[in-house]
Amino acid sequence: MILNLLGKLCDAVACGDTSGYKGYCLDLASATHNLPGATPLWIVLETGVAADYGNSDETYQFHISGGTGTDGTDINAGEKIFDETPAIAGNDARLATAGAYIIRRTLDIGYRALRYLQLKYTQAGTSNAITVDLNLSIWPPRTDYNIQVTDSGVGLP
Repeated sequence: MILNLLGKLCDAVACGDTSGYKGYCLDLASATHNLPGATPLWIVLETGVAADYGNSDETYQFHISGGTGTDGTDINAGEKIFDETPAIAGNDARLATAGAYIIRRTLDIGYRALRYLQLKYTQAGTSNAITVDLNLSIWPPRTDYNIQVTDSGVGLP
């Protein structure tokens, strides 16, 4: 698989009132070939459709899980959570704003040892509803105000 085409693991995945695995389970060993010195992969979890906070008790928690086995859909062996958010209230700016980042960082090298990667979701509250996107990329994601410069042709005088 070509790294710049990894794309979305979750594409507008509705989480709602059902906890558990969401989106696709990616085989990182096949995707990256475990190349030494390979380009870092960025993992980006963002809000697609803003969270519901109508009853003022909804919380949302996201886990990026790795594992050694899969049943073809979900991780079913050797699960380890490398990255997770705390339980976030639905009125938090990261969840209440469509397109806001929930997690944005490079992928830990430990995931490659576990082989499989997937998003896991836990909710609490009366009427949870949110849609998220989970992306892998070889490029750093934009900053909140689109001011990040990662490459420039401008040199020193």
